[in-house]
Amino acid sequence: MQKNEIYTVICEDITSQGYGVVHLDSMAVFVFGLLPKEKAKIRIVKVLSRYAFGKIEERYTSSCDRLEPACPAFGKCGGCAFLHLDYLASLKVKQNAVQTLFDRAHLPIQVEFPLSVQDPYAYRNKAQFPVQVRNGKVQMGFYRPHSHDVIDCPECKIQSDAINHVYQAIRQKLRPQEAASLRHVLIRSNQKNEIQIAWIGTENRFQTLTQDLCKADPQIVSVVFNENVRKDNVILGESYEVLYGTDYLVQECMGLQMDVHFKSFYQVNPVMMEILYQTAMDLAKLQDFMHVVDLYSGTGTISCLVSQHVQSVIGVEIVEEACQDAKRNALRNHLHNVEFVCEDAGSYAKKHAQKTDVLFVDPPRKGLCEEATDHIQDFDPDKIIYISCNPNTLVRDAKRFQEVGYDCQKVQPVDMFCQTAGLECVSLFVKR
Repeated sequence: MQKNEIYTVICEDITSQGYGVVHLDSMAVFVFGLLPKEKAKIRIVKVLSRYAFGKIEERYTSSCDRLEPACPAFGKCGGCAFLHLDYLASLKVKQNAVQTLFDRAHLPIQVEFPLSVQDPYAYRNKAQFPVQVRNGKVQMGFYRPHSHDVIDCPECKIQSDAINHVYQAIRQKLRPQEAASLRHVLIRSNQKNEIQIAWIGTENRFQTLTQDLCKADPQIVSVVFNENVRKDNVILGESYEVLYGTDYLVQECMGLQMDVHFKSFYQVNPVMMEILYQTAMDLAKLQDFMHVVDLYSGTGTISCLVSQHVQSVIGVEIVEEACQDAKRNALRNHLHNVEFVCEDAGSYAKKHAQKTDVLFVDPPRKGLCEEATDHIQDFDPDKIIYISCNPNTLVRDAKRFQEVGYDCQKVQPVDMFCQTAGLECVSLFVKR
């Protein structure tokens, strides 16, 4: 098989990344946008040692699950994976992908069908738009897959209407001399359609632009400049300056008011976030005598919610701004049986683990650090509730839990990232 060769194929399967799968010369070929049972002419665009990538040149048949993508940038930007596929069909693809991972790991569990929303559009409350100046013109949108080329996009179908509105205003007003010092624009919204903007770049040239935007739109309540002079892929820098309002945005979750610093992690889908956390608490079967530890507690949302049903909660979070948010959120919501510790989860587990009724863990994509996993036994929890945004590391950690005496009894996917390849899972592990 050589690059640029043409083949006529029938798609056999689809991956969780939205790539159709065909086999040629005993080699798997991945073709973005091709759906199972569709016949197409493809061109080979990249050949590796064990697999290859192809591109659709012409499609001869269409799947009954195919939709016309709602976004003209679909397939060009690196965001959505399933705009061309019926939503329920995309949920089945995600379920099958997680099930396959558990089966390959020889973990006997039936993965549930993902919990989902009726409308999988306009749900995101956070966007990070990369910015470049090319030939004297500002390019703002999203990265092309596997590159740092910016695809100029006028809007994003999965961002909230409030974010798209402000994004379009910024696109109209941002000049090349300002954009030259800019790497990203971060925009957050909340349930009241209030807006937070973070200019992320090498030099603050945004005082006038900030004033103009805030004068034109009273929904903008927070603007910061975040200095980042690094030459790598890390988006946020250390130092920042508040240009307007505060450095946080108030979010609402299940009746709680939560301050969220612009550097802090917060779930991007407010509707599915509540379903996610309610599912986690239901699996835990919380009771008022219980003592709970919440590792990777972030801004304290899970800890604060859980504290309303148990005797005590300790939240552990390494990001200082998030930990400060969490402490402020407990006070804001008059919750006095929850405390927060600013420390690495693994280090805390090693030094302070003690008998715990339920252990909640909500790690980043890399999953639990080995140190935290090694000291799970020291907490001696009856149950572990594991919230994961990466099925691969979930399965890896499930194997580790099994080795130290905890069996996986339920895996409930939650479609937090509709139309994309992302998927959240809530899992219950019970001590043997």
